[in-house]
Amino acid sequence: MSLLITCDAGGWKTPSRLRGRLENTPLAMSVKPQSVISMIRHDEPAGRSAERLRNRGIDREANLAARKLARFSGGVLICNEYRADLIDVGRSLHHRDVFPAVARRLPQETREAIIEEIYMPYRNRVERQIEEMLRVWSYIVHVSVKTFDAKNASGHWRRGDVGLLYDPQRSEEVDWCLDLIDELYETIDELRVRRNHPHRGTKDSLPKSMRTRFSPDVYLGVEITLNRAWASRPIVRRENVLDRIGQAIGALTEASIERAA
Repeated sequence: MSLLITCDAGGWKTPSRLRGRLENTPLAMSVKPQSVISMIRHDEPAGRSAERLRNRGIDREANLAARKLARFSGGVLICNEYRADLIDVGRSLHHRDVFPAVARRLPQETREAIIEEIYMPYRNRVERQIEEMLRVWSYIVHVSVKTFDAKNASGHWRRGDVGLLYDPQRSEEVDWCLDLIDELYETIDELRVRRNHPHRGTKDSLPKSMRTRFSPDVYLGVEITLNRAWASRPIVRRENVLDRIGQAIGALTEASIERAA
């Protein structure tokens, strides 16, 4: 199937070539994989619910969601396996937030090494995968998965469970998201899906960068953002919802390819 699912954050590894450079810095300690495993096994210690409402840079919930969506949609999966508190691979290099606040204070040589070890390999891998898929298929659907904070900067709860981010100037993306909303309403009518929420789909992102590389005749790129208020809860209901979203994405992609052909 000509469906690519990516996740920019959620990895916990530190490239071996960077460990020496990060010694004696606040970023010296990497996130242990056990924390990710415990989330997947649904045995997270109690008392962390408030913390899990905020994305502290490593989006474990998005990583898990992307894997489940790929499994149930049949899409190709690419996840960044390295720590997002070192660099945001979804941002353009010229973006002021491509380096998180702590990493921004690292020496220039270290930041350049992070770009070389983490950023460029991931971006190049995604681009090569799209090119390889286009050799087989005439049309590609790219879905980037992430989560958003349950509360806004003012501390108010955000409305909506799922956000679909797209470029309003690309009619194929608009139609795809509208069709997905209709499909989800038929199967999960209580799921609150909002368009271009919690921010516009034209903001700096990996799909936006790929739009400049591939024309709308062959490439459709959207982002699916999940509210951490429910995406981080280890309950069966979340699992069922993700399964159904994945199935809907798979069916919709097949229909889009048929229309493109």
